[in-house]
Amino acid sequence: MNEMLDEVRRICRELLEKREVDAIVAWRKKDSEAREVLTVIESPEEVERISLSPLSTANPARLVMEIAKNYNKLGVLAKGCDAMAIRQLILEEKLDRNSLYIIGISCPGVADYRKLRGDFGVVSVVEMRGDNLLVDGREVNFRDYIFENCLYCPHPTPIEYDILLGERREGHRGFEDIDDIESMSEEERWEYWMKEFELCIRCHACRSVCPICYCTECIVDPTNLAVSPMSTAEEKAAYPKILGRQVSAKDNLVYHIIRVLHHAGRCAGCGECERACPMELPLRKLERKLEKVVREYFGFNPEEETIPFPSKLDIMG
Repeated sequence: MNEMLDEVRRICRELLEKREVDAIVAWRKKDSEAREVLTVIESPEEVERISLSPLSTANPARLVMEIAKNYNKLGVLAKGCDAMAIRQLILEEKLDRNSLYIIGISCPGVADYRKLRGDFGVVSVVEMRGDNLLVDGREVNFRDYIFENCLYCPHPTPIEYDILLGERREGHRGFEDIDDIESMSEEERWEYWMKEFELCIRCHACRSVCPICYCTECIVDPTNLAVSPMSTAEEKAAYPKILGRQVSAKDNLVYHIIRVLHHAGRCAGCGECERACPMELPLRKLERKLEKVVREYFGFNPEEETIPFPSKLDIMG
């Protein structure tokens, strides 16, 4: 991964020095631990802050959407799922492809920080060593700590990019991750999900972190409906009241079903919702089931939607 990081920094420095981009959205390591956060690099001198590791998990698409208007040309580092989210935002005209420079990163998968924290506590350095993971100098099997969602990733190599770093990787096209749910009877599935949704505290973290949940008002999140002290009684009464004030398993079910249905044919598969959930709900199983239905019943594959893109360049592959 160090070789890849050196190449990423070189390319980012060159892009900024030649003014081919005004800024680059990338990852940087937190000061206190190995986890990484998104950052905006605006000068060649800042490039050394860029990090790239199995903990480069955050999907940059949402941040790119929020700040792209501030720049003529914005660069972004993007794994396969990140690029899918960016691509979807372009298709929905939330981003202009001509104002982006996508640096695609072929991804072997990312690590599950919760698993690492559970076994090692707070860690300082996490990096790849061949097919294994190096955690503060201790070599462990990467498969033991990979984020489960990555095992079923259909696009570890970005399908949209201006330049691609790393060897091309084959994606996984099956749906074995939801076999256990589909093998249940209707009653068993109901019981399974109601037990899960009893845990939900409806904090809306899944909605807030999702790169394609960009509505300013959300029908399943009444906290951001446009009601102000100046709103009339008639205006307040006109807002749909789908969910009750009290958090309950049945209302949580409605919340999650509506949220997921809005992702039909749109989900990038990044797993940000599941990583953000403080109750560790298996939210990707809902998304994956919907993806399977969309593919099998409607024959829709989001990867086949076409939009004009600049020519692509592969290196290090």
